[in-house]
Amino acid sequence: MDWAERWRKRGPLWLFCLKPLSWLYWLGWRLRPRGAPESLGAPVLSVGNLSVGGTGKSPVVRLLAARAKAAGLQPAVLLRGYGAAAGPRPLAVALGKGPRAGVRASGDEAQEHAAMPGLQVWIGKDRVAAGRAALAHGAACLVLDDGFQRRGQLARNLDLLLADWRDLQLGEQLLPAGPWREPWSQAAQAGALLLSNAPPELGPAKLSAALPAAWAGLPLFRLQRLPAGLREWPSGRRLPLSRLRKRTVLALSGLGRPQSFEDSLMALGARPIPWRFKDHHRFSLRELERPPQDAALVVTTAKDAARLPLGWIPRRPVWILELRARVTPERPFWAMVDRALGARPRKRKHP
Repeated sequence: MDWAERWRKRGPLWLFCLKPLSWLYWLGWRLRPRGAPESLGAPVLSVGNLSVGGTGKSPVVRLLAARAKAAGLQPAVLLRGYGAAAGPRPLAVALGKGPRAGVRASGDEAQEHAAMPGLQVWIGKDRVAAGRAALAHGAACLVLDDGFQRRGQLARNLDLLLADWRDLQLGEQLLPAGPWREPWSQAAQAGALLLSNAPPELGPAKLSAALPAAWAGLPLFRLQRLPAGLREWPSGRRLPLSRLRKRTVLALSGLGRPQSFEDSLMALGARPIPWRFKDHHRFSLRELERPPQDAALVVTTAKDAARLPLGWIPRRPVWILELRARVTPERPFWAMVDRALGARPRKRKHP
């Protein structure tokens, strides 16, 4: 069971034991030094969240990077590089022509971004230093992956806050009693809210009214993660999504919220058998030879595929399900992004 599920199933004993630790966490958060953000003279778009676990940041980051490219701006993605080996920082994982550093050096999320053509990718805790390095290599726009908690480093033109409707139902419980990194009041510092998994029957007015009071004034958009394609591992050969229909598959994942991945497979007509590991888990050959059940094939995510051992010779086909982000309503969202980029709105489809 992942942490998101544990929080949803918590009982009074859970809260009784962990609430004091949440108070200590809050005290540490209050005492954390906060500096004045620095501007580097280029448009900066930030994607982040208040909660732990996957809320769809990576697909949104690539969506914004594609928009910047369409506006004629060379984009660079800046991220911490969770799970990367120690080494010099900032580290250029990609300079527009695919990965130039391996997954051990960069972490899995950076590898997923680096596969996007024409994209710079830099890792390092210091986003200002990474931003300077990217600009020195020709970048004209910076996109921060998981940048909300680093508001004191780099000034940004647009701060997008992502949230999962299901997390809101847990109440405002800070770590470790709940999933929240910061109090809900901090959402007011964002430029817009992208909400996923909200009930479709709630219209804009009712959905906005159901949000915490501190979130009420934010421009509100719905976020969906939709299947974008299917690839064979390790060849990269493209396959139609229809190949998943009525197939029983092993859903291999090392994610913070594996249920979302498994739900995507079910929506495509597959019957997934969960094969779960902890978030960012580095798969071993021994583990991969011991699936929980047998199935005709394995399906995993692009993020997880970056951590598959190259020496693995699977006994069954391995496919990668690629996801894309969709934000609605589209017109006001892209108008807001274009303003942040300094681009004039164009009469064309979004990337």
